[in-house]
Amino acid sequence: MSTRRRAPGYMTEDLQMRIISGPPSYTTRTDGPVDHVMLRTTTGEVMGYIYVNDDDDAAGWIPLAGASPHAQNLAAFWIRILRDLKGRERKPSEALAQALTVVSPHFEVVAESRQTSANLAALKILAGRTPRDSGGRD
Repeated sequence: MSTRRRAPGYMTEDLQMRIISGPPSYTTRTDGPVDHVMLRTTTGEVMGYIYVNDDDDAAGWIPLAGASPHAQNLAAFWIRILRDLKGRERKPSEALAQALTVVSPHFEVVAESRQTSANLAALKILAGRTPRDSGGRD
């Protein structure tokens, strides 16, 4: 007569995934108006937009439709700056203002490009994307 052993619970139960920790970050979703600036590479290629909304503690990146992969990858630098400033408990608009003081040999803020769009959908259209397109970091 064979005795069948029961598998331990951790092998048969559904495990529930929980995020325990991670870098501080702003939410990337908001239904409210977003302040944004346009970024371009130093060779003149427009990369996309960094946006913020203080009411929803939101900040993120929307790449311009058609931007080269190289230009889109440069946004990682801005995302790191925003995460660092979130860790210092800065409001998104304060973080954007401080981030814009950073000088880089690879990209720059387009002069006089700071604007406000009605919402993220409007900004995505400005970037040449459809409102449902997730784009980059949003």
